[in-house]
Amino acid sequence: MSTITLSRARVARTISGNSPQVMTFPEAANQTFKKGEFVYLVDGKVTEVGDNPGVILGMADQDAKGTTDTAIAVVIANEDNIFSLHKVSNAGGSGGAGTGAATAVTDVGKCANIYRDTTNNMSHAGMYAFGGNERLVILDISGFDTVGDIGGRLLCMVHGRYRQLFSTS
Repeated sequence: MSTITLSRARVARTISGNSPQVMTFPEAANQTFKKGEFVYLVDGKVTEVGDNPGVILGMADQDAKGTTDTAIAVVIANEDNIFSLHKVSNAGGSGGAGTGAATAVTDVGKCANIYRDTTNNMSHAGMYAFGGNERLVILDISGFDTVGDIGGRLLCMVHGRYRQLFSTS
């Protein structure tokens, strides 16, 4: 098996085969998020999620500009958009670079945590050991990598109860 170089999360595709749903919202003050990081709305403005997000608007489709109220494109977390994230363990420590973990067919159907790699400004799918931040549902191994690859990519969607624009709670 191979070790896959960790890179930013991205939109992989949609279930419908249509283009991903993208909407723009004003940027909140003092933001530093990068394309591929998960964001949410605070007072109607795009803000990077924390380590245990209560809701997720979607994935930033561009880097923060550092200017309040600049329009920011966001790929919306909905029932159609599928994201590709690397599988990591928390061996890098909270917010560190993290360590790739081997993908397995048994990953499919499980929930995963959003692991924020604040060292490299990336989001990954952290697995099982972080306690309580299971915001992603793993749909499949990505097809980009081989089962068993260290840091292989997983196809995920945001769990329905945490989708900011579509949740019922």
